Amino acid sequence: MKRALFAVVLTVITAASLAGAADESTPGVYVILDGSGSMWGQLPDGTHKITAAREVIKGFSADQFAGRELAFRVYGHRREGDCSDTELVVPFAAAEDAIERMAAFAEGVNPKGKTPISRSLRAALEDFGDRAGEIILVSDGIETCDEDPCALMREWREKNVNIRVHVVGLGLEDKERRAMECISEAAGTQYQDAQSADELAAGLRRIQEEPAPAGPVPGSQWQVLDVLATTDAGETMKVKGFAEHEGGERIEVSSNGHNRVPPGEVRVTVGVETWNGNLYKPATKAVTVQEIGVTEVHLIVAEPPSVRAKFLERGEQISGSFVDGYQDGQKAMGFRAQDRAYIDPGTYEFRTSPNADNDLTVTESFADGDHKEIVFELVHTVLARIKMVAAGSGIAFRTNYELWQGGERQYRVHSRNGVRALPGTY
Repeated sequence: MKRALFAVVLTVITAASLAGAADESTPGVYVILDGSGSMWGQLPDGTHKITAAREVIKGFSADQFAGRELAFRVYGHRREGDCSDTELVVPFAAAEDAIERMAAFAEGVNPKGKTPISRSLRAALEDFGDRAGEIILVSDGIETCDEDPCALMREWREKNVNIRVHVVGLGLEDKERRAMECISEAAGTQYQDAQSADELAAGLRRIQEEPAPAGPVPGSQWQVLDVLATTDAGETMKVKGFAEHEGGERIEVSSNGHNRVPPGEVRVTVGVETWNGNLYKPATKAVTVQEIGVTEVHLIVAEPPSVRAKFLERGEQISGSFVDGYQDGQKAMGFRAQDRAYIDPGTYEFRTSPNADNDLTVTESFADGDHKEIVFELVHTVLARIKMVAAGSGIAFRTNYELWQGGERQYRVHSRNGVRALPGTY
């Protein structure tokens, strides 16, 4: 695959060969763009993630995709809170034609919805049919539709869909990064992290240089340990931990994929990882790992306390922003508004700042077994946008503006995104 092809990838899932022989001779490159609300987030250099994705897509050239056809799917771009919002906007077509249509559509994407990664991947696989090629998923975060893309990868593997997964996370928080690493773990590839455009480019170069594994996906045949964990009530839980031979070193394991563990007697210790970074009341079980095939171990684990956040404005629920949890003045954890975050017991001061006029705090205590929803009530603001065009031509100027009131500047207004401001005359 050419180096330029990887220039778009934030999260890459490469379908090296799909189940069955490909009937179509022209391989495909299938781009999935994240249009969820979090794509308005900024990288450390201030660049909006969606802006970076648009510019990269606009920079595509037909030469990059010689001998291939392109398709383009976008999710989260039409409706808020809708996990079915995934759309094939450019079916497979010759590269020159597809690139022009992709760039035009990407320019108009207004991120607003959720992140149905698994649903989009399943739809993409159907769109491929018997065609060979690659799926390129451009995403800034994790699944938000109560599905597990890691489990989907395992399902594809069990159906002999030979998937090699590369992940480069762009601007991810620690918890999101750990959640996305499971894709790399399942594929036996090295997760790449990027907090800037330069780091992204470096990570993509490392992916391109990484040799393809010979034969089956790593972990699919030999010395494999599958960890299954449920609560006493039978609810499936995602867990992490380690397997340990007597007198041997510890090997990290998780429920997100096949784990490579040398054969023999091992003690498996796992628990649900809280957003504080700890394993909650880990459980231990002895198991014999077979020399050939898959060994399953099932453990009963405890479910940690959890927290969700609700944002209200004038009594109506609205989409929220990232929430940080503090203990004794130190940041202990953080989560997105739509997440159900597992946390350690204790008292937290939850802080969030959806905009300049809403710097909010809620204090709440959690004990074992507590599952609570905290509520942030926002001061009402309105979205203000300003557009300036050249007289007679309608050509818009892309510049930032200011709102002044009483002789003082109150807000800076971004040319594209606008600003949330208190109602009034400016």
